[in-house]
Amino acid sequence: MTAFSDWLLSIFQEILQFFIDAVVSIADWLYQALLDLISTSFIVALITNAGELFTAIDPSVWYFLNIFQIPFGITVVTSAYMLRFLVRRIPFIG
Repeated sequence: MTAFSDWLLSIFQEILQFFIDAVVSIADWLYQALLDLISTSFIVALITNAGELFTAIDPSVWYFLNIFQIPFGITVVTSAYMLRFLVRRIPFIG
């Protein structure tokens, strides 16, 4: 290669690296903003208080919930909804 082509290739690589760094930094900023939004929302407080809510359930109610397999059903339905959400985000399937 000539000196001019080496120089042109180095400029092209610098420009390409700049755009890659810009995309990565924007994605990192969006990720951090999402984490900050979740940490300041009411969802975190609701999750931390969930243990207290379950202790308020009467033992007789827990007995029938266990007979009807309600905890397992809630787990299965929640997993199915999350899987449906993720599959619909795949461009050529959803």
